[in-house]
Amino acid sequence: MSVADRPREKLIQLGAAGLSNAELIAIILRSGSQSFPLAMICKSLVEAISDNISNLSSLSAEQIAKVKGIGEVKAITLLAAIELGKRSLRQASPLSLKDDSAVEQLISAYLTTEDITQYHLVLMNNRHELLATSALETEKGKLPDLKAMIKLSLEAGAAEIVLCRNEIKLPSRFCDQEKAFIIQLDAAASMLKIKMRGLLVIGKKVEHK
Repeated sequence: MSVADRPREKLIQLGAAGLSNAELIAIILRSGSQSFPLAMICKSLVEAISDNISNLSSLSAEQIAKVKGIGEVKAITLLAAIELGKRSLRQASPLSLKDDSAVEQLISAYLTTEDITQYHLVLMNNRHELLATSALETEKGKLPDLKAMIKLSLEAGAAEIVLCRNEIKLPSRFCDQEKAFIIQLDAAASMLKIKMRGLLVIGKKVEHK
């Protein structure tokens, strides 16, 4: 690889925005091995996430580590870099989520195109400003853990919460269970003086090319 094509040199010359996802990942991972060169690792990872970084942020360290040549250490390094990026956006200025449209815009970036149920909890202060978001991992056909959601809300010091879900066709039985779950969550939040805004269903994510 010529000097001009090396990711670090390209970043200095063009800025971070001028690099591809694979090139940015290469800078973060730093090195590969004789069996798995760095370029091969980055190519495999980018293909695994369909060149969509939001898909990468939704994976666990264990899932990322399954890509050949990455392993646990590199997977953790990637997730740490992604989290720093998220925090830099959050801390730039308080993000007002007074309107549902603002919540939808925020969470849509976290939703993947997978045809599975995806839940995200949004936690806000008493000024409707973002405190944190949390992807809620669920088994197929299962609802999020109510106790875990309440614990997250208390730890964040939330005054208001909203549960978001991607728009997906669900069995009528599951819809009924979900409605009952929202009522339970609202009751539990009310007991703790936390406002539960409700369930916000977000339309399918559209890939922009």
